[in-house]
Amino acid sequence: MTNNLVFGRDTDEFFQRFELVEQIGVGGFATVHKGVDRHTNELVAVKEVDKTQYFPADSSLEREVYILSEVRHENIIGLICTYVAPAKVFIVTELASGGELLERVTEDGSFSESDARAVVYQILNGVEYLHSKNIVHRDLKLENILFSNRTSSAMVKIADFGLARFFADDSELRTICGSPLYVAPEILDIGMSSETYTPAVDMWSIGVILYILLSGNSPFDNEDEQVLFQKIRSGEYSMDDNIWDYISEGAKDCVQKLLTVDTTDRMTVSEALQHPWVLGLSCMSETVVPSQLLEAKQTKLVGHLESFRMIQFEQQLTRQHAHEMDHPLE
Repeated sequence: MTNNLVFGRDTDEFFQRFELVEQIGVGGFATVHKGVDRHTNELVAVKEVDKTQYFPADSSLEREVYILSEVRHENIIGLICTYVAPAKVFIVTELASGGELLERVTEDGSFSESDARAVVYQILNGVEYLHSKNIVHRDLKLENILFSNRTSSAMVKIADFGLARFFADDSELRTICGSPLYVAPEILDIGMSSETYTPAVDMWSIGVILYILLSGNSPFDNEDEQVLFQKIRSGEYSMDDNIWDYISEGAKDCVQKLLTVDTTDRMTVSEALQHPWVLGLSCMSETVVPSQLLEAKQTKLVGHLESFRMIQFEQQLTRQHAHEMDHPLE
């Protein structure tokens, strides 16, 4: 792969090389297409961004492209090239044809604790690499975790770096951003009890992802946004659902050490990768989960699929305001 950055007066140069085949996703400022590279005949993903929707001082798009150009890891979506025109930016990446993790778990009624461990292990590997490069993602969620293909051996790919940024020991992370169901409590406390936060926010989001993969429920879920945020701030979640009786103590311990409000006690990515459950050293639950519980888990996931998307669409603390508090890319 190459990190070509092409500037043009129009979009002709982009379409000379790439053909857009079908739309596979849509967001506030962007549309994602499956495309074909005419040079290689390879399938690619193309994020078509409307530059006119960004505030003039907003550097988040430039930061996203720069961060993608700086990372190379098997568990992170790979950048191929970027075309920049006056009103459009086309970010071309490898195509993760296996779709979103959220879709995979709703389609697969037998998504097991072992499957969850394998996925989380790969997410942690990708995040460890990002943190080692002084990059915090800030928007890890089921929808931003993709699969390289639809086989059982597919690689996990972390995607969507629109809210990612570089950090350093002397830099300040202080932008209120993320998706409500996954946002860490310290982000919600910005301007109240704290002024900055750390890359530990990514670890909280991984804890939410793991909780959902294991149980089918979100640990923090309420239609009232204020109630939802209060539960997150206090770390108020439950493992009372019957399905938790069939989940190993190691998995529960991992969730608990990730969903810890005090960031000094929350596992770092390196600590999480050494957790016995993540390493597969602690026993998985050998008790067969009753079929009715598995069916209920899948039903909850399917039922939540659109509500997850709707909540994130309506309530997401959008990146339009990120430039107001973030330092510009240096």
